Amino acid sequence: MADSSAPSSFTILATGQLECAEIPECTNAYLKFQFVAGEDWQLLDGLEEGITQAARVPEGRDGVLVWNFPIDITYKTTNAFGWPQLVVAVYGLDSFGRDVIKGYGCMHLPMAAGRYTMKLRLFRPRSASLLQSFTSWLTGMPAEFSDPKFPSYGEGREVTRVQSGGHVKVQLNLMTKDMDMFGYVDGSGRDPAVSAITQM
Repeated sequence: MADSSAPSSFTILATGQLECAEIPECTNAYLKFQFVAGEDWQLLDGLEEGITQAARVPEGRDGVLVWNFPIDITYKTTNAFGWPQLVVAVYGLDSFGRDVIKGYGCMHLPMAAGRYTMKLRLFRPRSASLLQSFTSWLTGMPAEFSDPKFPSYGEGREVTRVQSGGHVKVQLNLMTKDMDMFGYVDGSGRDPAVSAITQM
């Protein structure tokens, strides 16, 4: 007879903050973020998307845009397929006050419980031709993805031309519950309180 007290799913809880960013030639910006997970993942608590306040680099400082924006999200699922990803898009203002994309970034949440400081590399799409590049420069509208979740997709990424520039620093605390009951081992092999520095 099956144990009625056995869990029907396992849970992951991620808290932390979108701390700051360093982006060449960008002195003011805000960040849009969203979590993307597979179909079997159910949101239990928290917001799957949001937007930070605008940050400005103080004159004479080292070029760091500081947000310290909190994130807090909890999911449950029965399998690890579609493990949650954090997708970010950083927007700044051009000389005419228009919002322009400064960079996209994407990373999976860590799969082991612990405290993490992660450097999320940014990239932005390049125009497909010289004519489109000139038109973008003329109109002040650089190329950007029509689907904000596109950075989290595998399909189509291999034919997308991008250029890198800057990074976002993310601090995360991850906790898991009942993963071992479903045959998953997080493989951390360390004290969950130990910090890890990861570059994505």
